[in-house]
Amino acid sequence: MGTLLNRLLIILNDGKESSTYYHIANILLCNYDAIQNMTIQEVADLCFVSKSTISKFTRYIGFDDFIELKAAASYRSNKESNHLNYNDNILGFMEEHTKEEYIDRIINDLELIKFNISMDKIEELARDLINYDKVAAFGLLYSESAAMDFQSKLAYNGKYIISHMHDIKQDEFIKNAQDDTLIIIFTNSGDYIKKYQMMQGNIDKNIFKQTKAKIVVITANKDMESHPYVDLCIDFQHSSDVQTHAILYQVITDFITFKYKKLKDSINK
Repeated sequence: MGTLLNRLLIILNDGKESSTYYHIANILLCNYDAIQNMTIQEVADLCFVSKSTISKFTRYIGFDDFIELKAAASYRSNKESNHLNYNDNILGFMEEHTKEEYIDRIINDLELIKFNISMDKIEELARDLINYDKVAAFGLLYSESAAMDFQSKLAYNGKYIISHMHDIKQDEFIKNAQDDTLIIIFTNSGDYIKKYQMMQGNIDKNIFKQTKAKIVVITANKDMESHPYVDLCIDFQHSSDVQTHAILYQVITDFITFKYKKLKDSINK
């Protein structure tokens, strides 16, 4: 999924239906494939607003100008450059295999977690959750869904952490975080640490050079253990190329929440 598509969906999820920006986001999503070939005047006419309103909307969702917004609309599913995208990886697998084969991939990956996940690392993160008052959890797309699910699980147990769906808000938080902050990153590939994943090209991400926070990564990329920006890496494995991390994250965050609750209960006795 591209940056523009993600940001438009956030407007629909969080905005008021009666607002002008909600209306613009909805129109753009309904005409998404045409945006890259339209002028700002054509978009304004389509949305029944002025060019200046489109310019303000463009800046509101994090683009410098309409040209940058149009460029972001050109993102497409591309198996050659991103074989892990949902349509090619999950739906493509389903087209060529039975439902039993797909479920078997999930079961195999759950078995790998059962025998290979490091409970020592999970306990270290649980202790960090006890020791840090300021905690955030971030990811993109399915990984951000995992972060928000984790936020809810911890809230049930009296630990309140921060999460942002918008990638710009995530970047600002990470860049400005001090050493009293713990940041947990859900990233199946590990690319969240290294580059801007939703943009075309390999654009380096430099915010982790600036942050002073402790960075914990939950990932299928074991190489993150030695990455200079990562303080703790909780890694898991895939038995095949099928990306089952959306499901695996749920199990991993259950383990972390359970360990956190046990530690908290023992302290409060």
